[in-house]
Amino acid sequence: MQGILSGITVIDLSRLIAGPYAAMVLADLGARVIKVEAMTGEEGRHFGPPFYGDSSVAFMTCNRGKESIALDIRTPAGRAVLERLISKAQVLVHNFRPDFAKAHALTYDAVRRLNPTMVYYMVSAFGEQSDYRLRPAVDSVVQGMTGAFYASGEEGDAPIRIGLPIIDVASGMCGALGVLAAVMHRQQTGQGQRVELSLADTMFNFLASKVGEYAIEQREPIRSVNLPIAVPSRHFRGSDGAWFSVSVVNEGAFKRFCAVIERPEWLTDPRYQRNAVRIANRPALLAELEAIFITRPATTWVAAFEAADIPCGPVNTVSEAMADPVLAGRFVEHPAMPGLPLIPFPAQLAAGMRRPDAMPPPPKLGEHSRNILGELAYSPDEVDQLVKDGVVAHDLNQCHL
Repeated sequence: MQGILSGITVIDLSRLIAGPYAAMVLADLGARVIKVEAMTGEEGRHFGPPFYGDSSVAFMTCNRGKESIALDIRTPAGRAVLERLISKAQVLVHNFRPDFAKAHALTYDAVRRLNPTMVYYMVSAFGEQSDYRLRPAVDSVVQGMTGAFYASGEEGDAPIRIGLPIIDVASGMCGALGVLAAVMHRQQTGQGQRVELSLADTMFNFLASKVGEYAIEQREPIRSVNLPIAVPSRHFRGSDGAWFSVSVVNEGAFKRFCAVIERPEWLTDPRYQRNAVRIANRPALLAELEAIFITRPATTWVAAFEAADIPCGPVNTVSEAMADPVLAGRFVEHPAMPGLPLIPFPAQLAAGMRRPDAMPPPPKLGEHSRNILGELAYSPDEVDQLVKDGVVAHDLNQCHL
């Protein structure tokens, strides 16, 4: 099945997660994505454990549907190959620091001279023009620097990192959106453009309410696992030791909530009868709720709140979530990778988007080098010479996995 971006070729020079994830989304949408890697492979190939055979699971989750060419762009011959690729593509993706991009003639101005209509997408930690532009950083560092460690947990807790590469993945999603907008602009006007995204900007979008809280209140935002704008909205433990999460988002729901927990008097209690005063009296309310919820199993509470049309669910471990047939039904499995669940992009189109299980699996390093060079008008003898000179690797025996 052809996707919406069929006919668009993307040169993916990025590594790790944020850049590769964005390029993978473009592949899901039908673009041809050529991953250009160093002769030893990009760093993400070596992340692990876990590994699926010899392949990093982390690498496999953000590189499906791509082709790989292993190329030493530091050599004149390797640079010539890259320039041919750039001249024939429509989109370029990279996450180099500005000093590396400048040293290797991969700035927007340099790329535009090779391909004036190129959509040039770069992702960095803090922005190409920022005073921190040369500062090395990854997801966890940016979480720490933007204040996100203090957006989780409760007062008195040590700083808590969100235990997922949340900025990287969200940046990949946002980056793909930016590229799509630029591709549309290119199709309408014939003009390419530069698209930039920083990990810090992505995290600040998540932190918008906390930033606003500080700006208005001129104090450090209050730490709480409770949803700050609605109370109660958090997880609790039942009598069986299991946890569940429940959220009351309006006064109608609070009325039904009080009926379930058999506390109708709270509807007229001045401490609890409106959301604003419940927020002000959160500690007292939570203490009472903990005492109530510990009297029955979590499953009982979940069933009761579900019957009352109140958002509620068990707090699952990953294995428990994957054992839920409804939740696990969101995954697909590739015939070439049995036993490894693949997670489709969250926005699913009725037409024009390729399913993960119908796409090529993540490429082996240099798997497509020879075919790509042939398309760039290199003769078989020229390809053999590039391989002999250590400029290109084209099969598994010559690549470092």
